[in-house]
Amino acid sequence: MKVTRTLQADAPPELAPICRAMGYLRGDIWRRYGALGTLGRSALDIRKDIIARNLYGTLPVDGTIRNETTKDVVNDLLTYKAAAKLNVRQAVAKRTTDPTERKRLYALLKNDQWQHDPFLHRQMRKHFRHGVSHTANQFIVRSDRHASVIVDGRLVITIRIAKQSGGNIRLVTTSSGKHVNLTGCNLRICVKDGFTKIHYAADKGAGRPHGEQALGVDKGYTEAFTDSDGNAHGTAFGAVLTDYSDAAAKTGQQRNQLHALEKKHREAGRLAKAERIRQCNLGRKKIAARKQRTKQRLRTIAFQSAHSIVDKAALVVSEDLTSPIANKAQWKRYNRRMSGWAKGVLAEALDSVCEQRHAEHVLVNGAYTSQMDSTTGLLQGKPVGDKFYRITGDVLQADHNAALNVLARLADPDITRFTPYRDVKRLLLARSPAQLSVKRLELGESSRQPSADKSIEQV
Repeated sequence: MKVTRTLQADAPPELAPICRAMGYLRGDIWRRYGALGTLGRSALDIRKDIIARNLYGTLPVDGTIRNETTKDVVNDLLTYKAAAKLNVRQAVAKRTTDPTERKRLYALLKNDQWQHDPFLHRQMRKHFRHGVSHTANQFIVRSDRHASVIVDGRLVITIRIAKQSGGNIRLVTTSSGKHVNLTGCNLRICVKDGFTKIHYAADKGAGRPHGEQALGVDKGYTEAFTDSDGNAHGTAFGAVLTDYSDAAAKTGQQRNQLHALEKKHREAGRLAKAERIRQCNLGRKKIAARKQRTKQRLRTIAFQSAHSIVDKAALVVSEDLTSPIANKAQWKRYNRRMSGWAKGVLAEALDSVCEQRHAEHVLVNGAYTSQMDSTTGLLQGKPVGDKFYRITGDVLQADHNAALNVLARLADPDITRFTPYRDVKRLLLARSPAQLSVKRLELGESSRQPSADKSIEQV
């Protein structure tokens, strides 16, 4: 399994002009090829077009750096387009169930002929917008254009650059060089805040073996995961998120007051005082550092939790949360905290750990898994906070109940991963007793489900 490792080094002044030139290159390629410029073209075709037109041959940088950075930008473009096509494939699956029509649309999409179909054209305009690059602090070094050596206990990397482009550049890292193997690796050189970060690819071993169970997993806010055995993993996850969200909100309120004060002094002609407020009180270094620290803490909790799950499981079943839940009206503090919910980190942790340890990770449709009774498999009962009240009066732990429903959803033949949530609701109500049609739960009616985060029923 390939992973990205990072080394930190000093930032010699010779790196700045290279970064500026490559920043112009990145921005110009995205401007020229960011949308229809990739239509019907492979990465090789785009690079040949760039070379044939000699677009960047006059840039004052080493030719290998220019070529490798060009390759990197073109690959980013096509990756962006591939991600857009994946979203469009999901839209096609929701639009029609006719296998012939699906095959026709998929073929047009795959062959970059989506302009010939109005639906595909509309969806691609929605998901494949013209990209813009403002990155001007990095470049790529080819694997045969750098060398490394240990000097005074520190790993020193030499970037080989042609003499007419400035000559070699030495980067003294903070690493001792132990367990660092740069042979055959391209390097991504990033300059930020007076330091250089060197990214390289490394092989990561398989690690310890996985377990033998099949576990359903419910992603949470208070805790990272709850499995179908009833065990909570990463119980500090919600506390870290809440502390960060509340602190960021308080800082934002105070900054708004300072913004208003700075504007007042500026309009009154007290420019010196306004400039002091702007420079000394309205910076973003501490805010960015706090955000980065929180992201690292959340990633650590998420990956530790994923490992504890895979210690037990050979098959991990989790809900697909890539699509937002429609018509959810929540209160202001809830929206603020949930906007920072790192569900992407949780999904990434499960994917990465399962891949590394050779466990299987399967995504299922997450619609109404929190509102179903795991004992009966029916849309009965009500979740309130961390409790699920069954129709019989029994009380279950809400996240454990949801995890059991996620595991059961894997074997449900009628509900696929991409089944629309309205169709999921109709199927679940059709399986329920006739009495559930009382209180506006008739089939096809858009009644609201009670929220797990409210203490009162909203119907």
